[in-house]
Amino acid sequence: MRTAIDRIDPALGAFITVDADAALRAARSAPRAGRLAGVPIAVKDLIDVAGMRTTYGSPRYADHIPDRTAPAVGALLAEGAVVIGKTNLNEFAYGVTGYNPHFGAILSPRDRTRTAGGSSGGSAAAVAAGVCRLAVGTDTSGSIRIPAACCGIWGLKLAHGAADMTGVFPLCPSYDSFGYLADGPDVLRLALGIDGLPDPQTLRVGTIGADLEVPALPAEHWTIFRAEAWRTHGRAVTEHPHDYGADLRARFAQAPDDPAPARAVMAAWRRAYTASAAGYDVLVDLVMDGPAPLLSAARADYEGGTFYVRERLLRHTPVANALGWPALAFPAADGPRQVLGRDPAALLAVATQMAAAPEPAGREAGL
Repeated sequence: MRTAIDRIDPALGAFITVDADAALRAARSAPRAGRLAGVPIAVKDLIDVAGMRTTYGSPRYADHIPDRTAPAVGALLAEGAVVIGKTNLNEFAYGVTGYNPHFGAILSPRDRTRTAGGSSGGSAAAVAAGVCRLAVGTDTSGSIRIPAACCGIWGLKLAHGAADMTGVFPLCPSYDSFGYLADGPDVLRLALGIDGLPDPQTLRVGTIGADLEVPALPAEHWTIFRAEAWRTHGRAVTEHPHDYGADLRARFAQAPDDPAPARAVMAAWRRAYTASAAGYDVLVDLVMDGPAPLLSAARADYEGGTFYVRERLLRHTPVANALGWPALAFPAADGPRQVLGRDPAALLAVATQMAAAPEPAGREAGL
């Protein structure tokens, strides 16, 4: 734990709150027999940890100290994990740029001219910087997988409903998912309690756009998203607009449409998507188009009221949230990829095999 604390670089903006003394006390009293015994973990500051400041990335909660730990984090603590601190995020997790106007930008340890992405960017940066091997995040449209890709690490979104979301500040409950960021598949297996993986040769794997075509995500997906976010924030942002950053004020500028018709459209889309993917256990896709966002681009979007970075980053990941399936982002030789399906063990098996594959021919020549 002392080593982990010493590795924290405030210039990365990965953490909002670190209480070194409390972390060391917790390390001394943590269970010794669990599968995560002695493992420091970082927790996205959207998730309650008892006795530790939890801001949700907002000045409205700058002094908020919960008295209960979210059960999903408590399960990790029961296995011996120890919380080192609370990580930075896009305000209220409503964004993927890795830029928080109140607590600062989150930088990628791989390239400090770029952000770590969001909204779980602080958790990704903490892992990528070697502070901890495992961090906790949430994913509503790609908020675990995008930062994982930006930072060159692994990010697993669990299936919708697979984890108790009590003590996690909601954004869009229909799509909110719990998950992990990690330095590799082994620690993800520890977090999940998976002893063995299936043989990837026995799994039917299809690449979207090459082996199969799937229906595009309807615009109604975002109608539901905006309606549920408004349900949480609409009154507060209307009555106290300047408690929110300019980007969130722009998104909440008007009340959303009735989501009921959109839910019927999305139900039909899920049926069509499932039918198109029939015959495959695991689907392979891109995580995002292009590299991690430049800090200058993320800041320009915020200051100019534009959403260019967000639109680029969200072309592939929201599908898994709309389906409710688990999805795993990982570094591959030809760039970050994600796998989605219904079985996390199958996803880990395929991703582990793909991550170990050699670089494509011609890559070293710059082709």
